[in-house]
Amino acid sequence: MPYTRSKRKERHPKILFMSSVLIILVGAIVFYIYAYKPAAEQDHIHVMFKEALLEEDRTFFEEKVEYQGEPLSRAESLRFMGWLNDEKSIRGEAIAEVAKDRANRTSGMEAEGLFRLIDTGEGRFGFSDYRIELLPQQIDVTSDVPLTNIWVDGQQVGRIDEANDVLTFEKMPGTYDVKAIATTGGETVSETETVQLTSSTSLDYALMPETSEAIAGQFDLKRAELIEIEVEAQTGHSLETVDSLIGKSNETVQGTLGEPVGKREKKWDYERLTVTFKDGKADSILIDLDKRADDMIALLGEPKEKSEHPLGTEWDYGQSFFESVFTFFGLETEKQFIEREGAIYLLIQ
Repeated sequence: MPYTRSKRKERHPKILFMSSVLIILVGAIVFYIYAYKPAAEQDHIHVMFKEALLEEDRTFFEEKVEYQGEPLSRAESLRFMGWLNDEKSIRGEAIAEVAKDRANRTSGMEAEGLFRLIDTGEGRFGFSDYRIELLPQQIDVTSDVPLTNIWVDGQQVGRIDEANDVLTFEKMPGTYDVKAIATTGGETVSETETVQLTSSTSLDYALMPETSEAIAGQFDLKRAELIEIEVEAQTGHSLETVDSLIGKSNETVQGTLGEPVGKREKKWDYERLTVTFKDGKADSILIDLDKRADDMIALLGEPKEKSEHPLGTEWDYGQSFFESVFTFFGLETEKQFIEREGAIYLLIQ
């Protein structure tokens, strides 16, 4: 039988070379897009900061910006972005500061200005990976009246016990309303300063009245507003809303205040208030004002008298106070201030 030798097919060297080049090219493109480029972008934190700020990219601030070791929350990110975009001159300075810190990495990691760059050590391919730390800014507050309570955006941050003492606290950069409230000579006085907090700031409150224009002995609208602020700050609901629940069913109470944190016999406990029911309807509401006795005196002055009450000690400011204050808000229920175990409560029934 004749033998026939078959031809061996050989791959063309050119095709092999082109295939190898194509594979290397595709690999290089993938490497660049998914590895090298992101690493390079992380190194240019100043560019990312500027773009995120102008585009109001909340995600960037939640992921790359922190304050006191914690990432910014959604609310903090929105507040900080809103502040910088509202204050164009401060925004320009902030963008320039991050760019300057990135250009001079040594000084950029020092605790000066609004920011400090933190090298996470996770950079790749010779690039650095940065986070931006917002630096706390100090506020020093003095007052010429003892027992001055200091509030920042509706939250009490401390008290100046002695005249001309200094209360010091820190806040992240931003804009704040700093309010001082005190009682002097039976008069409640207050003053508010709006602060653009870009560096350490000192506030000196002169609350001692030169004339008797403050509210001496008359618990007028300004004091009514203080009680309204206190109730809403502690409960998350306006005084009018809480007052309207008296006489309402438990379904209405739950629909307004939400699910209670605890239920006892005829009592529902919330974080800062307790609702007592009678015959299936809200009979009384006890609100924890989160105030000590001296705080209450600084807020409203000394009561006309104190008397025993089933829940503790009643602070009586006189019927005219409640009539003038709560009638203004259209609230007709009976209200009493109760001191119990050193804390002050507002009883509505």
